[in-house]
This record gives sequence, C-alpha cells and structure tokens, in this order.
Amino acid sequence: MAKKINEIPKDNNIITVPLEEAMPDNYLPYAIEVAKDRALPDVRDGLKPVHRRILYGAYQLKAFPDRPYYKSARIVGDILGKYHPHGDTSVYDAMVIMAQNFSTRETLIDGHGNWGSMDGDGAAAMRYTEARLAPIAMEMLRDIDKDTVDMIPNYSDSEMEPKVLPSRYPNLLVNGTFGIAVGLATNIPPHNLGEVTEGVLAYIDNNEITTKELMNYIKGPDLPTGGILIGENSILQAYETGEGKVTLRAKTSIEKIENGRLGIVITEFPYRRNKAKLLQTISEMTGDKKHAKALEAITDIRDESDRTGVRAVIELRKSADYDVADKVLKYLFKRTDLQCNLSFNMVALANGKPLTMGIKTIIGHYVNHQKEIVTRRTRKELETAEKRFHIVEGFIKAIDILDEIIKTIRESKSKKDASVNLVEKYGFTELQAEAILELMLYRLTGLEIKVFQKEYAELEKTIKRLKKILSEEKELLKVVKSELKEVSDKYGSERKTEIIKDDSEAKIDVEELIIVEDVMMTLSKDGFIKRIPLKTFNRLSAKPEDIEYREGDELKLLFKSNTTESIIIFTNRGNMYQTKGINIVEAKWKDKGERLDKVIKTLNLEDESIVYATSVDNFMPSKYIQFVTSKGGIKKSSLDKFQTNYSKLQAIKLKDNDEVIDVTILEGEERTEFAAFETSEGLSFNISLPELEDLPRNILPISLFNLTPKDKVTKVEYVDKIEYIDFSIGVTAKGNFKGFNSVRKNDSLKVTTNSLSDILLFTNMGKVFKVPAFLLSNINKEEIPLNKVIDNLDKGEKVIKLISCSDYNNKFVFFFSKKGMVKKTSLKEFEGSYIAQSSYKFKYDNDELISVELYSEDDVEMIIITKKGMAIRFLSNNINPMGKIAAGVTGISLREDDEAILGKLIFISSNGSPKNSEIALTSLDKLTLVTKNKEKKEVFIEDIKLQNRAGKGGSVMTMLLEDEIKEIN
Repeated sequence: MAKKINEIPKDNNIITVPLEEAMPDNYLPYAIEVAKDRALPDVRDGLKPVHRRILYGAYQLKAFPDRPYYKSARIVGDILGKYHPHGDTSVYDAMVIMAQNFSTRETLIDGHGNWGSMDGDGAAAMRYTEARLAPIAMEMLRDIDKDTVDMIPNYSDSEMEPKVLPSRYPNLLVNGTFGIAVGLATNIPPHNLGEVTEGVLAYIDNNEITTKELMNYIKGPDLPTGGILIGENSILQAYETGEGKVTLRAKTSIEKIENGRLGIVITEFPYRRNKAKLLQTISEMTGDKKHAKALEAITDIRDESDRTGVRAVIELRKSADYDVADKVLKYLFKRTDLQCNLSFNMVALANGKPLTMGIKTIIGHYVNHQKEIVTRRTRKELETAEKRFHIVEGFIKAIDILDEIIKTIRESKSKKDASVNLVEKYGFTELQAEAILELMLYRLTGLEIKVFQKEYAELEKTIKRLKKILSEEKELLKVVKSELKEVSDKYGSERKTEIIKDDSEAKIDVEELIIVEDVMMTLSKDGFIKRIPLKTFNRLSAKPEDIEYREGDELKLLFKSNTTESIIIFTNRGNMYQTKGINIVEAKWKDKGERLDKVIKTLNLEDESIVYATSVDNFMPSKYIQFVTSKGGIKKSSLDKFQTNYSKLQAIKLKDNDEVIDVTILEGEERTEFAAFETSEGLSFNISLPELEDLPRNILPISLFNLTPKDKVTKVEYVDKIEYIDFSIGVTAKGNFKGFNSVRKNDSLKVTTNSLSDILLFTNMGKVFKVPAFLLSNINKEEIPLNKVIDNLDKGEKVIKLISCSDYNNKFVFFFSKKGMVKKTSLKEFEGSYIAQSSYKFKYDNDELISVELYSEDDVEMIIITKKGMAIRFLSNNINPMGKIAAGVTGISLREDDEAILGKLIFISSNGSPKNSEIALTSLDKLTLVTKNKEKKEVFIEDIKLQNRAGKGGSVMTMLLEDEIKEIN
C-alpha cells in the first residue's frame, strides 16, 4: 500500500513570514508576558501574580487568622479553579515559601504541619498540610473591599481578581523576592519591617533625601536566617544602582564544648543555603587531599539543631588551640558557603514595565501607591458617609413631623405610593423617603432620637475630615504615615542580621590559611600536576618511569616549590596562568596527579599546551622571562610585569601563525648569547642572540630570522659558543639547496659565503629572496628543497643567480632580460629585512631575466648575444643607476623573432685582452656558440664591435633560417 504523504493544507489562515520577522513579533510579547504574569513582582505590593492570587484566594475563602485552618489542597484548588490556570505544584510551592519562616522575613501564610526545613527537606504533600492567612497578610488585603484597587477579570471572565493589593506596608522590601523571566531576573533581599517603615516615613518627610541618608534608617538587608553582612559601602552601591553584591557570612563562634575541646559553633547560616548540604560539604572536604591538610584538626561535625534553634558544631582535635581553630574557620569561610555573596538585582514592574531600581525609587513608587490607596478609600468612605448623613438628616426632620408622616403613610395605597407622597408633601428625597419607610417603629423612641442626633454630629465631623484629606496632600500623607507606623508597631521585630561596616573584614588573606611546606612539583606533557612534600621526596629513589602516566604521556618538568609560592605556567598561546602551590593536589610519587585545567578553570588544555612552569615566591623586577617563538621571535620582560590577581594573563603578544616554544627565567644581568635552532623543515643552525631590552607584555617579539609559512622552530637550545664558518652553497637543477666543497668562478647558481652574510637569490621573474646564510650553514651534500627555505615561487619561476652579501655599499647589480633590456641598480636597494620583494619591473609581456651580475666598479663593459647570432658590446657607464622597481633601458634592438640568450659583464685588462670581473666571466677571451643543429663557432670578444647601447649589434654567426643558438660556453 502506498505511503500517504501528509501535505500542508492550503488555507488562508497560514501566513508565510520570514523567521527573522516572526521572532521579534512573537517571542518578544511572550517574554514580556512571562515577566509581567509570572516572574517579576509589582513594585507596589511586592508580589508576583501567583502570590497575589494565593492571598486573595485565601481571603475570599475566609481563611482568616482567627478562623480554623483549611487544608492546603482546598486553598490551592480554589486558586487554580478561579484565578491561576497553571499546575498545582506552582501554587503550592509558592505557598510553601510564603509559610517558611527561614525563607520569608514576615510569613504571609500561617502553616500547620510539615512545611519543610533549612536542610532542604520539602514540605509534606498539600493533602496533609493546613494553612490560613497570617495576621500580617491581612494588612496586605486591608480595605480591598473599599474600591482601593482595580479589579480585573480572571482567565475565564467568570471572577474578578485584584490587579494589585493595597499592601499597607512595603512588602517588596520587607519580604524581598527572587525570580527568573525571559532575559530578566530579579533578586531583592528581605529587610526589617521597622527599619523600612522608618525609611519610608523619612522619605515622605523629605523627598530629596539621599540614599546614604536613607541608610540611617534602613541599615541593610535583614535576613530570616540572620547571619552577618559585611560592607556598608557595598550595600550603599547596591541601594543606589539596584545592582551589586554584599558578603554574607554565617554567625559563628569558637567555644569550648562539653568534652573540653575547642569547637566551631554555627548558630546562623547564610540565607537560602542548605544547612545539611553545607555541613556535608565540609565533611567531604576533610577527606579530600586538596583540603585535608588545612582541615586536619577537624575530628567531628554535628548538627545539634532542634526546636529551640539552629546549632551546628565542628569539633576540633584535643591539641588544637584558638589560633588553629581560627585558621580552620577562615579556611571554611574561604572555601565553603559559610561565607558567600548576597546578590542585589532589584528588578520589579513599575507602570507595567520591568525596571532596575534603587531603594529610593522603590520607596517612591510605594508611597505613590499608598497615596492612591488612601485617596480611593477616602473617596469611598466619603461617599458612604455622605449617603448616611443624608439619611440621618431625613430621620431628624421626620421626627419633628412624625404624626403627619404616619398619617400620610396610613393614607397611602402602597409603599411606592407612600414614598411618592413623602417626597411631594414634605420635600424628602427618594433615598430619605425609602429609609423612613423601612425604619422600625422602636427607633422613634426618645432615646433613639438622641442616637440619630449624635450620629448626625459625628457624620458631620467625619465628612469634614475626609474632605480635608482629599483636598490637602499634607493630611493625606499624615494618614499614610500613621497607618504605616501602626503596622510597624504591631508587627515589627528586632533585626536578625548583623552588619559590619568595614568592607575589608570580608577579605580573607589566603596566605594566613596556608600550611607552609617545601614541596616538589611534577608536571607531565599532558598537563597532570601534583606536589610531594620535599621531606618525602628526599627519602625516595624518584624515577620518572615509575609515575603511572597514561600511554603517550611523560614527565615534562620537575621543580622545587613551596605551598605559599605562586606556580606560573606558560603555554604555547602566549598566556600565563597562575595558582598557589597549596592548590596543587598532594599525591604519591607514582600518582600522575590532577589535570591542571581542573585546578585553573580558565586553562583549556584542549586548546593550548604547556611550554614551561616554575615557582616564584615574589615577582621581582630583577628577574626576567625570555620567550622564543616558533617563527623566530624573541622577547624579554621583567617578572614584575606578570604580577596579577587573575589566574590568566597575556604573557606575550603573538601573530596568528606564531606560538611560544621556549621560556627561560633569567637572573639580573644574566643573558643567553648563543642558541642552536632546529626547524620542522629540516633546517638546523646556530646564531648569536642580540642583547634584549626589557619590553612590555602586550607587544610583539623581535624577529631573529624569517621562515617560510610552513616552517617553524621545533627546538631551541642555548649554547656557550658558536663557530662562524665559511661554506659553499648552491641551487641544483632540481631546484634544491645543496652544499658544495668549492665553487667555480663563473657559476651563477653557486656561491661561497659565511655565517654572517646574507644570500640574495634572484629569479627569472624579477623577484629577489633574502636568506640569512646561517640558515643554510649546516646543509651539506644532502639536498633541501627551495620551498622549505623560501616561499612564493611562481609556476615557471627559477633561481638564476646567487649573491653573498656582507657589505651592501659601492656595488651594483646588473640585470639582462630576454627582450634585450638592461638595468643597473645599487646593491644598497636590496639591504634591509624582508623575505621576498620585486627586483625588476618588466616593460614587455612574456619577458624574463636571463642573467643577473654584480660588480663594484663602473669601468665595465656589457655584452649581449641573441639566439639569431646577433651580438652587442657597450660600456656600462652608458646606463644610469635605477631603482629596484624600474623597467630598465634597451641594451640591444631585436627583431620580432629574436631574443637575448646571454648577458655578461666584461672588462679590458691592462694588456688589452678581455677578462671578466671577479663575479662575471672567467679569463677566457672567446665564446663557443652551439646551435640547435649542432653547428659550432668560436667568437673572440674583441671581434664584437664596441658601440652605443640600444643598437642592433653585429652578426657573429651565420646559420640556416630555422636554426638558432641554444648553448654558449
């Protein structure tokens, strides 16, 4: 049966939209809705929607503090059904936090049953627990029935729920909040109700109050679990910007416990930290080699917490004194969550938008909210009072004419008719008439009449007071202040969290905690490191092969150190990493240790490899670090430039294709004068190193020599001396470098040179390559391809001349091209540092150089011979010196089918016979021409007519039309 293919139906409701347009149009609204409807609190009442619905749902259920408890499942079910169409877990979990006195500073839910613990125990299922509103929660909801807040439809439009609660105290600051939205998060720590109230009152009195002045009232966060906050400046910064962190420390003391030993007693743990997990971590650390020495004084860890309070004891060994106990405690502060950071990220919804706000801004929004609440409540109360006043006024009027009213009522046909008659006959309003008709007769007694008169007077005063509140902001703020003070006086409590003003108290000097001990460090090629106490090492017969490294790994470095010293590690990427010796795991000699990237988290051994490591006790400027790179770079920087508090530092700046291959520590005036290098392409050579300056870290190294892109230094070894040698080198017909025992005088592809010279290689394509002769000093009769030493040789390009240079002054290079062009250029033009550059610019297409000659004087002659047997001889002083990128001038005028095949320098000796210079022709005075058809002819140079350059020259050999000269000897 054929497989059915599902096709997208063609429907007008399917709209094709590019993803980049659909994402912002759909994802952004989703992110905003998550922030508004789930994750972020409203700045006015400090509640997220789920918390607000829990309080309002319990209020509607009448789960008041003076009523019996309701099953939690009943409250959760009611909230789910009416207001919160999400999972029951989200509602119950939020309710649990509101009920936990170690999570919420002023609990809003009064829970009965198992509601979890600081040890991370979860609350019992909601079918087992019971709950009702806490007394202070009623202050959040007070006056909600007096039209104080806007009501909005629920998800099904079947119920109404409040958009925000009246919140008669600043709940956002008092209970804080935490949550994660899409691209947003919030974390506002709890505060003391009394302090926050005082701060709000101070703000109402002076809106220009500064954050620092506010801190005279609001000292800082007041956490449900107590603890100690360190750093007034950190708190101030967080309060001003809405972001920051403050050090939070457990409340501890060192005491003598029942058995007479010293113990560290913890009575308050950091906020939102799992007590059991924290004690378990400390227990595990005592068995961890990394921490065992620092915590070896610990003998027992007990959690003695009970219903009376939190108490944990870390018992120490009998010999431990107060100094040891203090060190252990500081170590625990440094390495565990007994000391951690309390983060501030005060993000809340203000006018429907998420904003990061300082404490003053939050208080400002709250005060505006309370002004609105009191205003709306006052309007409602005024409306009610005026309505009642109007009715009571009617009652008093009716009592004066009571007999007439009774008569009118008895004569009326119905209630409606009676109401109309009262309005028409006595001038009552419909509302008054209705109230009179419903009035019970006993209310007409003399005593009740006095009650109406008293109520009338009281209502008159109330209306006057309410109107004053609405008309004068001063009166309005008085009401806000008095109600805030009332809540504070009723529910306020003592501060739980201690604050230490000095920020430096939070800093724990690691040096104080380290057990001082001399050690030996081993570091393998793959980055496994360990330390061994020096005393233990000295007793061992330590053999590298005994270390149980994995296959392919081996010991790279063994060096002495101390637990207090810094271990600095240099990698091929030019980075320096550091850690303290105490951080390196202690192990046996046979153990491989721990991977270094586990100790230093910023190090990635998959991306870089270790070149060198050593131990330093201090970063003295009298010590230097010398780097050598794979592309022949070298650099020296003083050790003090590497001092840092960070674990990673750029030690040297490198180009993309370069890396560090050697690092050496130099003492004072010590220097490395000579070095032997080996490269990946088979070169080996010795050079003298320059005297290096002390350079900054972030600059490139200086270059000692140039290598091809494919080549790199693989080994460098510093030697005490090197020998400068003379040697002969040449280029073979296969295009390889090769060493020779001797060089013939007229051989253009061989040269005798020395270790201090440069070798210039000129090609037929008009390029020149410069190679330091020392790079080739160890090439013997084994050939090395040109492309391992020089790069960028084009197809068809070949070397036609080698020149050895130690002095570039007073010498000229002469160029001869196939098209009969010649050029004279000063050798000085080719001085300097480069790998390859242009030496000749061609004027004609398909032209190329046929020879390059060097001469030091100007009384030389030039000879050019073509393949069709034409020759010309002229003086070189007819040519002016030109630059290296010039095209030259015509040496001989050629026919279309002719081209030059020989270009030489010659001079006339004192006896008149032609000889070539030391670097041109030999002492022969004649040339032998051989054609393609094997015809030969000897030509004496004297027979070639001396004339001006650019002439057609003269024929030196007659041959058949299709024949041509192929060889000249």
